[in-house]
Amino acid sequence: MVRVTITTFGYVAGRAPEPVDITLDVRRHVLDTHQIPAAETRTGLDPVIADTVLSAAGVARIVDNLALLATGILDDVADARARLVKIAVGDHQGVHWAVAIGEEVARVLRMNDVETEVTHRDIVPAAP
Repeated sequence: MVRVTITTFGYVAGRAPEPVDITLDVRRHVLDTHQIPAAETRTGLDPVIADTVLSAAGVARIVDNLALLATGILDDVADARARLVKIAVGDHQGVHWAVAIGEEVARVLRMNDVETEVTHRDIVPAAP
């Protein structure tokens, strides 16, 4: 049973998804995407971009704290049927920082046996 959903998004494409329990806006806390080589043709799913994002100062702490907050909310919910935490992670475009951070939070949660789904609202799938 899915216990946490994470939606990544870009503020340039519209408002944060609603309703959610936690919204993380990383726009003021990260480097400009243009400082990452070849970022315009890649997303946070690309290992080069993800490694750059996740190695940036403070990002590991953000990931750990967000995962800890989600598990804390899950633990505090009295009604087991309502145990679903919805998280939204946003950056400017919703394709680099938010995506890499959302995926890493999901990885940490899954390592702790928390079933997690991730959706990237603003990544356009490649044409077949």
